[in-house]
Amino acid sequence: MKNTNWKQIFEGDYLDIWQTPKSKDGKCDFVLALGGTHLFLRSDTVFPELKAATDAVSCEVFKPKEACYQ
Repeated sequence: MKNTNWKQIFEGDYLDIWQTPKSKDGKCDFVLALGGTHLFLRSDTVFPELKAATDAVSCEVFKPKEACYQ
């Protein structure tokens, strides 16, 4: 379903992220392509929230089990 006007931002083994062309107001969408599904994420609302969510998950998954030296 990739549109030829989309710019590929990330290519991974399991997912890709594409950017749609910017509209007249300068806004665009990011398209998360995962297993044949394309999810459109608004760049000004949904995508920043997704980033915050993945940061929170990463902190939880990869947090040190013991105190670390700083």
